[in-house]
Amino acid sequence: MERADVWETPLDGLTLAEFEVEVDGERVPGMVYVPSEHETPMPLVLLQHPATSSKDDYFVAEPARLWANRGWIVGGFDAPFHGDRDPFDPMALLRDRELLASAGRRYTKELAAILRMLAERYPVDAGRLGFVGYSLGSMFGIPAVAAHGGFRAAVFCLVGEGGLVGPATGPDSVLPALRSTAVRIVAKTRDELIPREATERLYDALPGEKDIVWLPGGHFEIGPDVIGAAEQWLLRWLA
Repeated sequence: MERADVWETPLDGLTLAEFEVEVDGERVPGMVYVPSEHETPMPLVLLQHPATSSKDDYFVAEPARLWANRGWIVGGFDAPFHGDRDPFDPMALLRDRELLASAGRRYTKELAAILRMLAERYPVDAGRLGFVGYSLGSMFGIPAVAAHGGFRAAVFCLVGEGGLVGPATGPDSVLPALRSTAVRIVAKTRDELIPREATERLYDALPGEKDIVWLPGGHFEIGPDVIGAAEQWLLRWLA
């Protein structure tokens, strides 16, 4: 059983469960909304924030609360060096490639540990796991979701081949491990950070069920359009 502390607060038909899970000696803070009334095991969706953000920002906390009202368990956790993590230094990841790579490997362990902890405490339907990542959240998320192997659906927003994601093809690619995960890529037509060609190479190499949505705007415009595209995909595969 995962070593964790959990604090539960009732909120209008939901329970806000805030937690800290110990992974390799480090405390990982997160939260999920859990429907108070349920008859069967429920889908579990984790949302991962972008760089310099946290689990408490609106594109994690708000959809988590709203989607939980659909009968899903939904939340997120602070990535290494972000949010309530100790140490806190999100800019360090942008300055140091080796530190970023190490944080990516740590994230993969943390995602798996949090899934185990939540499944031990709540009625999670292990056949209906979902993931949504934004920018850095997708860069961390693609290798982690691939390594886990049990996600039914995932939405990776504002991301492309390279960096933490690695190559789209070849022996070092993690993408073949996503063959059982239905993947939607959400991209921006005027992304200042991710070249369109990198996003298209990533998408083309994805196995299994997939689609891609191009939305107007730049990389830092994560609004209702991005969140709505993610929700639409999850409803298709998890409902």
